Amino acid sequence: MRPGTGEVDLLRLAPLVRARIVAALSLALVAPLVPGLVRAETWDRVGSYAALIRRAGTHTLVAKDCPSALLGAFHAPRNALLICANNIEDDPRQVWVVLAHESAHVMQHCHGGPLIPDHQVGNALARIEAQSRTTFQELRLYHQSQRRDEIEARLVQGMPPDEVEALFRSFCAERLSDRNLGHPGDSSVSPP
Repeated sequence: MRPGTGEVDLLRLAPLVRARIVAALSLALVAPLVPGLVRAETWDRVGSYAALIRRAGTHTLVAKDCPSALLGAFHAPRNALLICANNIEDDPRQVWVVLAHESAHVMQHCHGGPLIPDHQVGNALARIEAQSRTTFQELRLYHQSQRRDEIEARLVQGMPPDEVEALFRSFCAERLSDRNLGHPGDSSVSPP
């Protein structure tokens, strides 16, 4: 986890992209979370999202020897996302939640700062508290410099997989295009 580094500059984004990002994150603030609908149900979905994250230049690692309380982590200086297999059940739905959460930190890294505007942070925190008093209490354990990043990550982890992927493509688009890679199955990628 990394401390926040600045504000979202939504004004520099194309209007359609900006509207999509604001709509998706706003939906996460006001729409109820339905556990069966917000998690990836298959290993294929988990694998394809992890592949997209790798295409953006982030290393994805799986460890079997993490400390007992750690489910995952993102290390910004190494641009590496870690999933702790020894602390998560062998269930794609649980792995998805951790992958989506940590990918929010990758998005923050790609973007160079927070994902939501300052005026939505209070609403996000209130939503998290309404959904889970335990999660709200856990947020209080983080240092103030990490709290906002963790609020955003918890919002992202509760979003439907298609929306998580769309956000990732929006916030990390520059890294994806820098690698000149298309979507899986695109035949437009020219050989080196």
